[in-house]
Order: sequence, then C-alpha cells, then structure tokens
Amino acid sequence: MLNKRNITIVGFGDSITEAVIGVPDENNRWLNILREKLSAEFKQYEFTVVNSGIGGNSAREAMARFEKDVAAKQPDFVILEFGGNNEDLANPGRIVPLEEFKTLLDLYRQGLAAKTKTIIVTFPPVLDDLHAYGKNPAFKAHYQQTGGIDKSVEPYREITREFASKNGFPVYDFHKELLALGQLNGRMTYTMTDGIHLTGHGNEILAQGVFKVLKNMLQIEG
Repeated sequence: MLNKRNITIVGFGDSITEAVIGVPDENNRWLNILREKLSAEFKQYEFTVVNSGIGGNSAREAMARFEKDVAAKQPDFVILEFGGNNEDLANPGRIVPLEEFKTLLDLYRQGLAAKTKTIIVTFPPVLDDLHAYGKNPAFKAHYQQTGGIDKSVEPYREITREFASKNGFPVYDFHKELLALGQLNGRMTYTMTDGIHLTGHGNEILAQGVFKVLKNMLQIEG
C-alpha cells in the first residue's frame, strides 16, 4: 500500500477557533468535525489538524505566537480567524487599532512559507443584548456611537475581507451565513447565551463552511 500524503491544517485564532467554551466533547468542536469530513472525502490523504486557537486573543496577541503556533507546524493550510477581541473596552491597552490590524495581517502573510495556503473566516455575529459588554453601563455611550458590539467588530471583518482579496485568499464569510441562518432557525440555534460562542450546531456550520472551501482547493490540487 502506498503511503498517504500528509496534509497539515492549522486553525489560527481566538476562542471561536479553540471552541472549548460550551463544547466539552472534543468530537463536536469544529476543527475535529472538519478533520472527519476531510478524511471521509479524501481517503488518499492523511490529515493532521492543529488547533492553534487561544480564547481571548487579540490579533496582536495571536501574532506574538505565530512562529511557535503556526510557522513551526509547517502547515499546508491555515484557517485564519480573528478580530473579535481587538476592541476590549475593559482593557484599553489591549485594543488593536485598525491600522495596526492591517499591519499584523501583512506580517502574517510575510511569515508564511511558500507552500502554505490561507483560508479566511470572518468573525461570527455578536448578539449585543446577551454579551456581557452590551450589558455593562460603562460601555453604553461607546456602543451608542458605534451602533453596538457587532457593528464595532465589522470594520475588522471588512479588513480581513480586503486582506483576502488583496492576497487571493478564499473567504468563508461565516458572519454573513450565521446571520442568515439565525433569521431562519433562530439565532440561539447557533450562538450560546453569552452572545458570542458557538453551540454544537454553530460548530457544525463552521466546519461545513470551511470544508466546502478546502474541498474545492484540494480538488484543484488534484
């Protein structure tokens, strides 16, 4: 029997990538679901999936560990998802301005090996009325100005979309899809009562969305 070619995939992001909160069974976390889907579809490959998500990380904090948690893994693919923790009003020193975010994304691109391909995942919807910051009176004036927590995250999402377009990276617009599905089936089907983290159904949607993108890329590679 011929040895299977190994394909290494790194999920690089925050708590959405880590997927620990509210999902105690590892098999129900989206990166593990993704690995199972890929293994069933592409039996000629052996898939190694590395979860390099750390809850609470801003883009600055994530990029500080890029060499160890991404580059050192020599991945064939990186699933890049972050931006939701860039505006932490409770910790002003952690806030990542938009221009710095653009610079951090460029540093990410420069640090990639030539073989590594990237898939961009947009940060999911934030349910303002359920999120702890949305309930905090100290932040009320700020969010009245910005239109809310989810609206505050949108400029970071848009930068990731622009970054993907500039570099030819495919995008899975998870934010857009989850908003639409939430309107159809109820937002709490996919988002936990903390207003941000994913339920089991949310993890399944994320896994399926990324799987479709990767399936197309692997078929093209042949």
